[in-house]
Amino acid sequence: MSDLQPGQLAPELLATAAALVLLLLAVSRRRPQLVMLPVGLGSIALGAWMVLGGAVVPGAVVGLLGVAAPLLPVLLPGRPTLQQAWGGGLALAGALVLTGWQLAVALGDGGALGVTGWRGSIAVDGLAGFTRITVYLSALLVIPMGYGYLQERRINRAEVEPLILLAAVGMALLGAANDLVTIVVALEVLSFALYVLAGLARRDRRSQESSLKYFVSGAVASAVLLYGMALLYLATGSLELPAIGAALGSVLVPAALVAVALVLVAVGVAFKVALAPFHLWAPDVYQGAPTSVTALMAAATKAAAFALLLRMALVAFPALGDVWAPALAVLAAASMLYGAVAALVQADLKRILAYSSVTHAGYAAIGVVARSTDGLGATMTYLLTYAVGSLAAFGVVIAVERRRRGEVTLATIRGLGRTSPLLAGILALALLSLAGIPLTAGFVGKLEVFRAGVAAGWTWLVVIGVLSSVVAAGFYLRIAGVMFLEEAPDAAPATGDADEDGDDEDARLPVLSTGLSAATALSAALVLVVGLQPALLLELAAQASVLVR
Repeated sequence: MSDLQPGQLAPELLATAAALVLLLLAVSRRRPQLVMLPVGLGSIALGAWMVLGGAVVPGAVVGLLGVAAPLLPVLLPGRPTLQQAWGGGLALAGALVLTGWQLAVALGDGGALGVTGWRGSIAVDGLAGFTRITVYLSALLVIPMGYGYLQERRINRAEVEPLILLAAVGMALLGAANDLVTIVVALEVLSFALYVLAGLARRDRRSQESSLKYFVSGAVASAVLLYGMALLYLATGSLELPAIGAALGSVLVPAALVAVALVLVAVGVAFKVALAPFHLWAPDVYQGAPTSVTALMAAATKAAAFALLLRMALVAFPALGDVWAPALAVLAAASMLYGAVAALVQADLKRILAYSSVTHAGYAAIGVVARSTDGLGATMTYLLTYAVGSLAAFGVVIAVERRRRGEVTLATIRGLGRTSPLLAGILALALLSLAGIPLTAGFVGKLEVFRAGVAAGWTWLVVIGVLSSVVAAGFYLRIAGVMFLEEAPDAAPATGDADEDGDDEDARLPVLSTGLSAATALSAALVLVVGLQPALLLELAAQASVLVR
Protein backbone atom coordinates (compact mmCIF):
# COMPACT_ATOMS: atom_id res chain seq x y z
CA MET A 1 0.00 0.00 0.00
CA SER A 2 2.98 2.34 0.32
CA ASP A 3 2.95 2.94 -3.43
CA LEU A 4 -0.77 3.79 -3.46
CA GLN A 5 -1.53 6.72 -5.74
CA PRO A 6 -4.00 9.49 -4.89
CA GLY A 7 -6.18 8.72 -7.89
CA GLN A 8 -6.79 5.20 -6.58
CA LEU A 9 -8.45 6.59 -3.43
CA ALA A 10 -11.10 8.77 -5.02
CA PRO A 11 -13.31 10.46 -2.38
CA GLU A 12 -16.33 9.29 -4.39
CA LEU A 13 -15.75 5.78 -3.03
CA LEU A 14 -16.24 7.05 0.51
CA ALA A 15 -19.36 9.06 -0.31
CA THR A 16 -20.92 6.17 -2.27
CA ALA A 17 -20.27 3.71 0.56
CA ALA A 18 -21.81 6.18 3.03
CA ALA A 19 -24.93 6.53 0.86
CA LEU A 20 -25.40 2.74 0.80
CA VAL A 21 -24.87 2.49 4.57
CA LEU A 22 -27.44 5.23 5.22
CA LEU A 23 -29.97 3.42 3.04
CA LEU A 24 -29.38 0.23 5.06
CA LEU A 25 -29.74 2.27 8.24
CA ALA A 26 -33.12 3.52 7.06
CA VAL A 27 -34.28 -0.04 6.36
CA SER A 28 -33.24 -1.28 9.83
CA ARG A 29 -34.63 1.77 11.66
CA ARG A 30 -35.72 -0.13 14.79
CA ARG A 31 -32.38 -1.93 15.15
CA PRO A 32 -29.76 0.46 13.73
CA GLN A 33 -26.81 -1.28 15.38
CA LEU A 34 -27.41 -4.33 13.20
CA VAL A 35 -26.04 -2.17 10.41
CA MET A 36 -23.85 0.40 12.10
CA LEU A 37 -21.87 -1.89 14.39
CA PRO A 38 -20.55 -4.24 11.64
CA VAL A 39 -19.96 -1.26 9.36
CA GLY A 40 -18.07 0.55 12.12
CA LEU A 41 -15.88 -2.45 12.99
CA GLY A 42 -15.14 -3.12 9.33
CA SER A 43 -14.24 0.53 8.70
CA ILE A 44 -11.96 0.64 11.73
CA ALA A 45 -10.16 -2.50 10.56
CA LEU A 46 -9.84 -1.14 7.01
CA GLY A 47 -8.59 2.20 8.29
CA ALA A 48 -5.96 0.53 10.49
CA TRP A 49 -4.77 -1.59 7.56
CA MET A 50 -4.47 1.52 5.38
CA VAL A 51 -2.53 3.42 8.06
CA LEU A 52 -0.13 0.52 8.54
CA GLY A 53 0.31 0.37 4.78
CA GLY A 54 1.39 4.02 4.61
CA ALA A 55 -1.87 5.74 3.58
CA VAL A 56 -2.14 7.63 6.86
CA VAL A 57 -4.67 10.36 6.01
CA PRO A 58 -7.23 8.23 4.14
CA GLY A 59 -6.83 5.47 6.71
CA ALA A 60 -7.47 7.90 9.54
CA VAL A 61 -10.56 9.25 7.78
CA VAL A 62 -12.01 5.77 7.23
CA GLY A 63 -11.19 4.77 10.80
CA LEU A 64 -12.78 7.84 12.36
CA LEU A 65 -15.92 7.36 10.31
CA GLY A 66 -15.94 3.76 11.52
CA VAL A 67 -15.83 4.98 15.10
CA ALA A 68 -18.66 7.44 14.46
CA ALA A 69 -20.95 4.89 12.78
CA PRO A 70 -22.07 2.91 15.89
CA LEU A 71 -22.07 6.08 18.01
CA LEU A 72 -24.77 7.83 15.96
CA PRO A 73 -27.65 5.60 17.16
CA VAL A 74 -26.35 5.85 20.73
CA LEU A 75 -25.98 9.65 20.78
CA LEU A 76 -29.17 10.28 18.78
CA PRO A 77 -31.61 7.57 19.92
CA GLY A 78 -35.02 7.59 18.30
CA ARG A 79 -34.09 10.34 15.83
CA PRO A 80 -33.46 8.54 12.54
CA THR A 81 -33.59 11.65 10.35
CA LEU A 82 -30.96 13.35 12.51
CA GLN A 83 -28.81 10.23 12.35
CA GLN A 84 -29.06 10.36 8.57
CA ALA A 85 -28.13 14.05 8.50
CA TRP A 86 -25.10 13.58 10.75
CA GLY A 87 -24.00 10.49 8.85
CA GLY A 88 -24.22 12.29 5.50
CA GLY A 89 -22.44 15.35 6.87
CA LEU A 90 -19.58 13.31 8.33
CA ALA A 91 -19.15 11.42 5.06
CA LEU A 92 -18.97 14.67 3.09
CA ALA A 93 -16.49 16.11 5.58
CA GLY A 94 -14.36 12.99 5.11
CA ALA A 95 -14.57 13.37 1.33
CA LEU A 96 -13.39 16.98 1.68
CA VAL A 97 -10.42 15.86 3.78
CA LEU A 98 -9.52 13.22 1.19
CA THR A 99 -9.76 15.84 -1.56
CA GLY A 100 -7.40 18.11 0.34
CA TRP A 101 -5.00 15.22 0.85
CA GLN A 102 -5.15 14.39 -2.86
CA LEU A 103 -4.32 17.95 -3.86
CA ALA A 104 -1.55 18.22 -1.27
CA VAL A 105 0.09 15.01 -2.47
CA ALA A 106 -0.35 15.92 -6.13
CA LEU A 107 1.07 19.42 -5.66
CA GLY A 108 3.87 18.32 -3.35
CA ASP A 109 7.13 16.58 -4.04
CA GLY A 110 5.59 13.14 -3.87
CA GLY A 111 3.21 13.43 -6.80
CA ALA A 112 2.14 15.41 -9.80
CA LEU A 113 -1.01 16.85 -11.25
CA GLY A 114 -2.08 15.74 -14.68
CA VAL A 115 -2.01 12.00 -14.01
CA THR A 116 -4.79 9.44 -14.17
CA GLY A 117 -6.15 6.67 -12.01
CA TRP A 118 -8.54 3.76 -12.48
CA ARG A 119 -6.98 2.80 -15.83
CA GLY A 120 -7.19 6.29 -17.22
CA SER A 121 -10.88 6.91 -16.53
CA ILE A 122 -10.29 9.32 -13.58
CA ALA A 123 -8.13 12.44 -13.88
CA VAL A 124 -6.06 13.61 -10.93
CA ASP A 125 -5.65 17.27 -11.79
CA GLY A 126 -6.60 20.72 -10.62
CA LEU A 127 -10.01 20.74 -12.28
CA ALA A 128 -10.99 17.52 -10.53
CA GLY A 129 -9.75 18.84 -7.18
CA PHE A 130 -11.51 22.20 -7.43
CA THR A 131 -14.75 20.56 -8.54
CA ARG A 132 -14.64 18.19 -5.60
CA ILE A 133 -14.00 21.01 -3.15
CA THR A 134 -16.91 23.06 -4.50
CA VAL A 135 -19.31 20.11 -4.70
CA TYR A 136 -18.55 18.50 -1.36
CA LEU A 137 -18.47 21.84 0.47
CA SER A 138 -21.82 22.83 -1.06
CA ALA A 139 -23.44 19.50 -0.18
CA LEU A 140 -21.98 19.63 3.33
CA LEU A 141 -23.57 23.05 3.90
CA VAL A 142 -26.88 22.13 2.27
CA ILE A 143 -27.59 19.20 4.64
CA PRO A 144 -27.80 21.28 7.88
CA MET A 145 -29.22 24.22 5.95
CA GLY A 146 -32.22 22.22 4.80
CA TYR A 147 -32.74 19.82 7.71
CA GLY A 148 -35.28 21.86 9.69
CA TYR A 149 -36.93 23.15 6.51
CA LEU A 150 -37.51 19.63 5.19
CA GLN A 151 -38.70 18.46 8.59
CA GLU A 152 -41.33 21.20 8.80
CA ARG A 153 -42.57 20.41 5.29
CA ARG A 154 -42.67 16.71 6.25
CA ILE A 155 -40.57 15.70 3.29
CA ASN A 156 -37.35 14.80 5.11
CA ARG A 157 -37.57 11.13 4.27
CA ALA A 158 -34.84 8.55 4.72
CA GLU A 159 -33.65 8.80 1.13
CA VAL A 160 -32.80 12.51 1.26
CA GLU A 161 -29.22 12.28 2.54
CA PRO A 162 -28.33 9.23 0.40
CA LEU A 163 -29.65 11.06 -2.66
CA ILE A 164 -27.64 14.16 -1.78
CA LEU A 165 -24.54 11.99 -1.41
CA LEU A 166 -25.16 10.26 -4.73
CA ALA A 167 -25.79 13.58 -6.46
CA ALA A 168 -22.52 14.89 -5.02
CA VAL A 169 -20.71 11.73 -6.17
CA GLY A 170 -22.02 12.20 -9.70
CA MET A 171 -21.03 15.87 -9.75
CA ALA A 172 -17.55 15.23 -8.38
CA LEU A 173 -17.03 12.31 -10.73
CA LEU A 174 -18.08 14.49 -13.65
CA GLY A 175 -15.29 16.92 -12.76
CA ALA A 176 -12.74 14.09 -12.77
CA ALA A 177 -14.08 12.08 -15.73
CA ASN A 178 -11.43 11.44 -18.36
CA ASP A 179 -13.37 9.27 -20.79
CA LEU A 180 -16.82 9.23 -22.38
CA VAL A 181 -18.14 6.27 -20.39
CA THR A 182 -17.31 7.88 -17.05
CA ILE A 183 -18.96 11.11 -18.19
CA VAL A 184 -22.19 9.30 -19.07
CA VAL A 185 -22.24 7.38 -15.78
CA ALA A 186 -21.57 10.53 -13.75
CA LEU A 187 -24.28 12.46 -15.60
CA GLU A 188 -26.88 9.77 -15.00
CA VAL A 189 -26.03 9.39 -11.32
CA LEU A 190 -26.30 13.11 -10.55
CA SER A 191 -29.31 13.65 -12.83
CA PHE A 192 -31.51 10.89 -11.43
CA ALA A 193 -30.69 11.88 -7.87
CA LEU A 194 -31.63 15.50 -8.60
CA TYR A 195 -34.83 14.48 -10.41
CA VAL A 196 -36.03 12.73 -7.25
CA LEU A 197 -34.84 15.49 -4.91
CA ALA A 198 -36.64 18.15 -6.96
CA GLY A 199 -39.92 16.23 -6.52
CA LEU A 200 -39.58 15.50 -2.80
CA ALA A 201 -42.73 17.47 -1.95
CA ARG A 202 -45.21 14.98 -3.35
CA ARG A 203 -48.25 17.06 -2.38
CA ASP A 204 -46.83 20.29 -3.80
CA ARG A 205 -47.86 20.79 -7.42
CA ARG A 206 -44.92 23.13 -8.08
CA SER A 207 -42.41 20.55 -6.82
CA GLN A 208 -43.91 17.81 -8.98
CA GLU A 209 -43.99 20.13 -11.98
CA SER A 210 -40.35 21.12 -11.51
CA SER A 211 -39.29 17.49 -11.19
CA LEU A 212 -41.17 16.49 -14.35
CA LYS A 213 -39.81 19.46 -16.34
CA TYR A 214 -36.30 18.76 -15.15
CA PHE A 215 -36.62 15.08 -16.02
CA VAL A 216 -38.03 15.60 -19.51
CA SER A 217 -35.67 18.39 -20.54
CA GLY A 218 -32.72 16.69 -18.87
CA ALA A 219 -33.44 13.40 -20.61
CA VAL A 220 -33.58 15.11 -24.00
CA ALA A 221 -30.32 16.98 -23.34
CA SER A 222 -28.62 13.80 -22.12
CA ALA A 223 -29.76 11.95 -25.24
CA VAL A 224 -28.37 14.71 -27.47
CA LEU A 225 -25.08 14.68 -25.56
CA LEU A 226 -24.86 10.90 -25.68
CA TYR A 227 -25.47 10.86 -29.42
CA GLY A 228 -22.73 13.45 -29.90
CA MET A 229 -20.34 11.32 -27.84
CA ALA A 230 -21.23 8.27 -29.91
CA LEU A 231 -20.32 10.16 -33.07
CA LEU A 232 -17.05 11.21 -31.44
CA TYR A 233 -16.23 7.56 -30.77
CA LEU A 234 -17.21 6.65 -34.32
CA ALA A 235 -14.96 9.38 -35.74
CA THR A 236 -11.91 8.80 -33.55
CA GLY A 237 -12.20 5.19 -32.38
CA SER A 238 -11.36 6.19 -28.81
CA LEU A 239 -13.25 6.78 -25.55
CA GLU A 240 -10.52 8.66 -23.68
CA LEU A 241 -10.68 12.45 -23.97
CA PRO A 242 -6.92 13.04 -24.51
CA ALA A 243 -6.88 10.44 -27.29
CA ILE A 244 -9.96 12.05 -28.86
CA GLY A 245 -8.24 15.45 -28.72
CA ALA A 246 -5.15 14.04 -30.40
CA ALA A 247 -7.20 12.31 -33.11
CA LEU A 248 -9.24 15.41 -33.95
CA GLY A 249 -6.04 17.15 -34.97
CA SER A 250 -5.54 14.60 -37.75
CA VAL A 251 -6.69 15.16 -41.33
CA LEU A 252 -7.85 11.53 -41.46
CA VAL A 253 -10.87 12.20 -39.23
CA PRO A 254 -14.13 12.85 -41.18
CA ALA A 255 -14.74 16.59 -40.84
CA ALA A 256 -18.53 16.43 -41.32
CA LEU A 257 -18.94 13.77 -38.65
CA VAL A 258 -16.81 15.73 -36.19
CA ALA A 259 -18.80 18.91 -36.90
CA VAL A 260 -22.10 17.21 -36.09
CA ALA A 261 -20.60 15.66 -32.94
CA LEU A 262 -19.28 19.03 -31.82
CA VAL A 263 -22.70 20.67 -32.25
CA LEU A 264 -24.53 17.92 -30.35
CA VAL A 265 -22.03 17.87 -27.50
CA ALA A 266 -22.14 21.67 -27.27
CA VAL A 267 -25.94 21.69 -27.04
CA GLY A 268 -26.00 19.00 -24.37
CA VAL A 269 -23.35 20.67 -22.23
CA ALA A 270 -24.93 24.12 -22.67
CA PHE A 271 -28.16 22.72 -21.22
CA LYS A 272 -26.36 21.33 -18.18
CA VAL A 273 -24.57 24.65 -17.67
CA ALA A 274 -27.83 26.64 -18.26
CA LEU A 275 -26.43 28.96 -20.91
CA ALA A 276 -29.03 30.95 -22.85
CA PRO A 277 -31.02 29.90 -24.82
CA PHE A 278 -30.68 26.43 -23.26
CA HIS A 279 -31.64 27.72 -19.80
CA LEU A 280 -35.43 27.44 -20.07
CA TRP A 281 -35.63 24.68 -17.46
CA ALA A 282 -33.80 26.64 -14.76
CA PRO A 283 -36.38 29.25 -13.54
CA ASP A 284 -39.24 26.75 -13.13
CA VAL A 285 -37.06 24.06 -11.56
CA TYR A 286 -35.39 26.50 -9.18
CA GLN A 287 -38.75 27.90 -8.10
CA GLY A 288 -40.62 24.63 -7.68
CA ALA A 289 -37.98 22.42 -6.06
CA PRO A 290 -37.52 22.48 -2.27
CA THR A 291 -35.27 25.44 -1.54
CA SER A 292 -32.43 23.39 -0.06
CA VAL A 293 -32.39 21.29 -3.25
CA THR A 294 -32.37 24.49 -5.29
CA ALA A 295 -29.34 25.65 -3.31
CA LEU A 296 -27.52 22.41 -4.12
CA MET A 297 -28.34 22.72 -7.82
CA ALA A 298 -27.27 26.37 -7.95
CA ALA A 299 -23.95 25.90 -6.17
CA ALA A 300 -22.77 22.37 -6.95
CA THR A 301 -24.39 21.42 -10.25
CA LYS A 302 -23.05 24.57 -11.88
CA ALA A 303 -19.50 23.66 -10.86
CA ALA A 304 -19.84 20.08 -12.15
CA ALA A 305 -21.36 21.16 -15.47
CA PHE A 306 -18.61 23.71 -16.05
CA ALA A 307 -16.00 21.09 -15.20
CA LEU A 308 -17.44 19.00 -18.03
CA LEU A 309 -17.43 22.02 -20.35
CA LEU A 310 -13.81 22.83 -19.51
CA ARG A 311 -12.63 19.28 -19.98
CA MET A 312 -14.47 18.76 -23.25
CA ALA A 313 -13.31 22.12 -24.64
CA LEU A 314 -9.68 22.04 -23.53
CA VAL A 315 -8.95 18.31 -23.67
CA ALA A 316 -11.26 16.79 -26.30
CA PHE A 317 -11.69 19.77 -28.65
CA PRO A 318 -8.54 21.92 -28.40
CA ALA A 319 -7.84 21.47 -32.11
CA LEU A 320 -11.28 22.95 -32.91
CA GLY A 321 -10.90 25.95 -30.65
CA ASP A 322 -11.23 28.43 -33.49
CA VAL A 323 -14.68 26.93 -34.18
CA TRP A 324 -16.24 26.48 -30.74
CA ALA A 325 -14.72 29.51 -28.98
CA PRO A 326 -16.65 32.17 -31.01
CA ALA A 327 -19.87 30.17 -30.67
CA LEU A 328 -19.40 29.85 -26.92
CA ALA A 329 -18.60 33.56 -26.70
CA VAL A 330 -21.95 34.35 -28.34
CA LEU A 331 -23.76 32.07 -25.87
CA ALA A 332 -21.89 33.70 -22.97
CA ALA A 333 -22.84 37.19 -24.15
CA ALA A 334 -26.49 36.17 -24.59
CA SER A 335 -26.53 34.60 -21.13
CA MET A 336 -25.03 37.63 -19.43
CA LEU A 337 -27.45 40.05 -21.04
CA TYR A 338 -30.63 37.99 -21.05
CA GLY A 339 -30.25 36.69 -17.49
CA ALA A 340 -29.68 40.18 -16.10
CA VAL A 341 -32.60 41.73 -17.99
CA ALA A 342 -35.01 38.89 -17.23
CA ALA A 343 -34.21 39.02 -13.50
CA LEU A 344 -35.22 42.69 -13.39
CA VAL A 345 -38.90 41.87 -13.94
CA GLN A 346 -39.15 38.94 -11.51
CA ALA A 347 -40.81 39.14 -8.10
CA ASP A 348 -40.05 35.66 -6.73
CA LEU A 349 -36.61 35.47 -5.09
CA LYS A 350 -35.90 31.96 -6.34
CA ARG A 351 -36.69 32.95 -9.91
CA ILE A 352 -34.47 36.02 -9.52
CA LEU A 353 -31.63 33.79 -8.35
CA ALA A 354 -32.35 31.37 -11.22
CA TYR A 355 -31.94 34.08 -13.85
CA SER A 356 -28.94 35.31 -11.89
CA SER A 357 -27.40 31.84 -12.31
CA VAL A 358 -27.87 32.15 -16.08
CA THR A 359 -25.97 35.44 -15.96
CA HIS A 360 -23.19 33.91 -13.89
CA ALA A 361 -22.90 31.01 -16.32
CA GLY A 362 -22.06 33.61 -18.96
CA TYR A 363 -19.39 35.18 -16.75
CA ALA A 364 -17.78 31.80 -16.00
CA ALA A 365 -17.81 30.92 -19.72
CA ILE A 366 -15.43 33.82 -20.39
CA GLY A 367 -12.66 31.81 -18.76
CA VAL A 368 -13.44 28.84 -21.00
CA VAL A 369 -13.41 31.00 -24.13
CA ALA A 370 -9.98 32.33 -23.14
CA ARG A 371 -8.49 28.85 -23.77
CA SER A 372 -5.57 29.52 -21.45
CA THR A 373 -4.16 28.41 -18.14
CA ASP A 374 -5.25 31.70 -16.60
CA GLY A 375 -8.74 31.21 -17.97
CA LEU A 376 -8.95 27.72 -16.47
CA GLY A 377 -7.86 28.97 -13.06
CA ALA A 378 -10.22 31.94 -13.29
CA THR A 379 -13.25 29.76 -14.06
CA MET A 380 -12.46 27.37 -11.20
CA THR A 381 -12.10 30.32 -8.83
CA TYR A 382 -15.30 31.90 -10.10
CA LEU A 383 -17.35 28.75 -9.58
CA LEU A 384 -16.18 28.41 -5.99
CA THR A 385 -16.89 32.05 -5.15
CA TYR A 386 -20.30 31.85 -6.83
CA ALA A 387 -21.13 28.73 -4.81
CA VAL A 388 -20.51 30.31 -1.40
CA GLY A 389 -22.41 33.47 -2.34
CA SER A 390 -25.40 31.47 -3.60
CA LEU A 391 -25.48 29.28 -0.50
CA ALA A 392 -25.52 32.31 1.77
CA ALA A 393 -28.42 33.80 -0.20
CA PHE A 394 -30.44 30.59 -0.23
CA GLY A 395 -29.86 30.12 3.49
CA VAL A 396 -31.70 33.37 4.15
CA VAL A 397 -34.45 32.41 1.69
CA ILE A 398 -34.95 29.13 3.58
CA ALA A 399 -35.20 30.97 6.91
CA VAL A 400 -37.87 33.31 5.55
CA GLU A 401 -39.79 30.55 3.77
CA ARG A 402 -40.00 28.45 6.92
CA ARG A 403 -42.22 31.10 8.54
CA ARG A 404 -44.23 32.01 5.47
CA ARG A 405 -44.85 28.45 4.28
CA GLY A 406 -44.98 29.54 0.65
CA GLU A 407 -43.24 31.53 -2.04
CA VAL A 408 -40.63 34.10 -1.02
CA THR A 409 -41.26 37.23 -3.01
CA LEU A 410 -40.02 40.79 -2.77
CA ALA A 411 -43.15 41.61 -0.77
CA THR A 412 -42.27 38.81 1.65
CA ILE A 413 -38.88 40.29 2.58
CA ARG A 414 -40.10 43.87 2.74
CA GLY A 415 -38.79 45.39 5.97
CA LEU A 416 -36.59 42.37 6.75
CA GLY A 417 -33.76 44.74 7.67
CA ARG A 418 -35.83 45.95 10.63
CA THR A 419 -37.37 42.68 11.78
CA SER A 420 -34.24 40.50 11.25
CA PRO A 421 -31.26 42.79 10.64
CA LEU A 422 -28.66 39.99 10.84
CA LEU A 423 -30.35 37.84 8.21
CA ALA A 424 -30.95 40.87 6.01
CA GLY A 425 -27.27 41.77 6.36
CA ILE A 426 -26.20 38.25 5.31
CA LEU A 427 -28.51 38.36 2.29
CA ALA A 428 -27.21 41.81 1.37
CA LEU A 429 -23.63 40.54 1.66
CA ALA A 430 -24.44 37.55 -0.56
CA LEU A 431 -26.08 39.83 -3.13
CA LEU A 432 -23.07 42.16 -3.12
CA SER A 433 -20.86 39.14 -3.77
CA LEU A 434 -23.07 37.95 -6.62
CA ALA A 435 -22.97 41.48 -8.03
CA GLY A 436 -19.15 41.46 -7.89
CA ILE A 437 -18.70 44.33 -5.44
CA PRO A 438 -15.11 44.73 -4.09
CA LEU A 439 -14.14 43.10 -0.78
CA THR A 440 -16.40 40.12 -1.47
CA ALA A 441 -15.64 36.70 -2.94
CA GLY A 442 -17.66 37.44 -6.06
CA PHE A 443 -15.45 40.38 -6.93
CA VAL A 444 -12.36 38.15 -6.84
CA GLY A 445 -13.91 35.59 -9.19
CA LYS A 446 -15.32 38.14 -11.61
CA LEU A 447 -12.06 40.10 -11.74
CA GLU A 448 -10.14 36.94 -12.59
CA VAL A 449 -12.40 35.87 -15.47
CA PHE A 450 -12.47 39.41 -16.88
CA ARG A 451 -8.67 39.60 -16.68
CA ALA A 452 -8.31 36.24 -18.44
CA GLY A 453 -10.74 37.33 -21.14
CA VAL A 454 -8.89 40.57 -21.86
CA ALA A 455 -5.53 38.76 -21.90
CA ALA A 456 -6.89 36.31 -24.48
CA GLY A 457 -8.19 39.09 -26.72
CA TRP A 458 -11.91 38.83 -25.90
CA THR A 459 -12.24 42.47 -24.90
CA TRP A 460 -15.70 42.89 -26.45
CA LEU A 461 -17.00 39.96 -24.41
CA VAL A 462 -15.59 41.45 -21.20
CA VAL A 463 -17.23 44.79 -22.06
CA ILE A 464 -20.58 42.99 -22.35
CA GLY A 465 -19.83 41.33 -19.02
CA VAL A 466 -19.26 44.72 -17.40
CA LEU A 467 -22.49 46.09 -18.87
CA SER A 468 -24.33 43.00 -17.67
CA SER A 469 -22.88 43.51 -14.19
CA VAL A 470 -24.25 47.04 -14.13
CA VAL A 471 -27.72 45.79 -15.09
CA ALA A 472 -27.53 42.92 -12.60
CA ALA A 473 -26.60 45.34 -9.83
CA GLY A 474 -30.04 46.87 -10.38
CA PHE A 475 -32.00 43.82 -9.24
CA TYR A 476 -29.54 42.98 -6.48
CA LEU A 477 -29.82 46.51 -5.08
CA ARG A 478 -33.58 46.35 -5.57
CA ILE A 479 -33.73 43.41 -3.16
CA ALA A 480 -31.53 45.24 -0.65
CA GLY A 481 -33.69 48.34 -0.94
CA VAL A 482 -36.87 46.37 -0.26
CA MET A 483 -35.30 44.90 2.88
CA PHE A 484 -33.85 48.07 4.37
CA LEU A 485 -35.84 50.99 2.97
CA GLU A 486 -39.42 49.75 3.12
CA GLU A 487 -41.80 48.83 5.92
CA ALA A 488 -43.04 45.29 6.41
CA PRO A 489 -46.46 44.93 4.71
CA ASP A 490 -48.10 43.30 7.72
CA ALA A 491 -46.64 45.70 10.30
CA ALA A 492 -49.32 46.56 12.86
CA PRO A 493 -50.03 50.19 13.72
CA ALA A 494 -48.96 51.52 17.07
CA THR A 495 -52.29 50.95 18.90
CA GLY A 496 -50.81 50.31 22.30
CA ASP A 497 -51.87 46.65 22.27
CA ALA A 498 -48.60 44.95 23.17
CA ASP A 499 -49.90 41.42 22.70
CA GLU A 500 -51.20 42.03 19.21
CA ASP A 501 -48.05 43.89 18.17
CA GLY A 502 -45.92 41.11 19.59
CA ASP A 503 -47.88 38.45 17.72
CA ASP A 504 -47.59 40.38 14.46
CA GLU A 505 -43.89 40.86 15.06
CA ASP A 506 -43.39 37.13 15.67
CA ALA A 507 -45.29 36.33 12.47
CA ARG A 508 -42.77 38.36 10.51
CA LEU A 509 -39.65 36.81 12.05
CA PRO A 510 -37.89 34.08 10.02
CA VAL A 511 -37.36 30.67 11.58
CA LEU A 512 -33.77 29.77 12.40
CA SER A 513 -32.34 26.48 13.62
CA THR A 514 -28.84 25.59 14.72
CA GLY A 515 -27.91 23.88 11.47
CA LEU A 516 -29.37 26.58 9.26
CA SER A 517 -27.72 29.34 11.28
CA ALA A 518 -24.32 27.62 11.24
CA ALA A 519 -24.36 26.79 7.52
CA THR A 520 -25.57 30.24 6.48
CA ALA A 521 -23.07 32.00 8.76
CA LEU A 522 -20.21 29.86 7.45
CA SER A 523 -21.18 30.65 3.84
CA ALA A 524 -21.27 34.36 4.63
CA ALA A 525 -17.93 34.11 6.42
CA LEU A 526 -16.37 32.45 3.37
CA VAL A 527 -17.71 35.29 1.20
CA LEU A 528 -15.89 37.77 3.42
CA VAL A 529 -12.70 35.77 3.96
CA VAL A 530 -12.16 35.08 0.27
CA GLY A 531 -13.01 38.68 -0.59
CA LEU A 532 -10.59 40.14 1.97
CA GLN A 533 -7.81 37.53 1.67
CA PRO A 534 -7.97 36.05 -1.85
CA ALA A 535 -4.25 35.31 -2.16
CA LEU A 536 -4.45 31.70 -0.92
CA LEU A 537 -7.31 30.77 -3.25
CA LEU A 538 -5.69 32.46 -6.25
CA GLU A 539 -2.36 30.77 -5.56
CA LEU A 540 -4.04 27.38 -5.29
CA ALA A 541 -5.93 28.00 -8.54
CA ALA A 542 -2.72 29.03 -10.29
CA GLN A 543 -0.92 25.87 -9.16
CA ALA A 544 -3.89 23.65 -9.93
CA SER A 545 -4.45 24.97 -13.46
CA VAL A 546 -3.32 21.68 -14.95
CA LEU A 547 -5.39 19.28 -17.04
CA VAL A 548 -4.81 15.70 -18.14
CA ARG A 549 -4.06 16.09 -21.85
